[in-house]
Amino acid sequence: MATEPDDLDRKILAILLRNATISKSAIAERIGIAQSAVSERVKKLKESGIIQRYETRLSPGGVGAGLLAYIFITERKPTGGVNTGERLALVTGVEEVHKIAGDDCFLVKIRAKDTEDLGRILDDEVGPIETVAGTRTTIVLRTVKEDAPLGGIPIFKESGASQA
Repeated sequence: MATEPDDLDRKILAILLRNATISKSAIAERIGIAQSAVSERVKKLKESGIIQRYETRLSPGGVGAGLLAYIFITERKPTGGVNTGERLALVTGVEEVHKIAGDDCFLVKIRAKDTEDLGRILDDEVGPIETVAGTRTTIVLRTVKEDAPLGGIPIFKESGASQA
């Protein structure tokens, strides 16, 4: 698939974003094409790299990781060959590491059991990274919306179909 997904591909992707385990026949029924066409399109979406993998989404609180926080990290320059981003990616509970522009160098999304656990992670795992010059942590009090990756993009929202 050398081009961007067409409308049918987007409909398939929207359905898979909400339920990766849905059957090809159920997708076909929802969008009004043959199951074989859905299978072929999904195969091409995988081969092109648009579908990278299927994931299971867990309840953070249900697995003991109910605290969500964002850590803004400034990096000491020069780094002496230390890849700060790669080191941050290895920290317990880290879900995302982003190199950012502005006063800070990295934005890290992290989940922990509670504030005590987060403090331990900051002190024992983030602090010792020799290129970390400073951190600012923001704790999430309540999540209003958390969608599947790319689920909030309008072209991947299902229209007229129930969410499965």
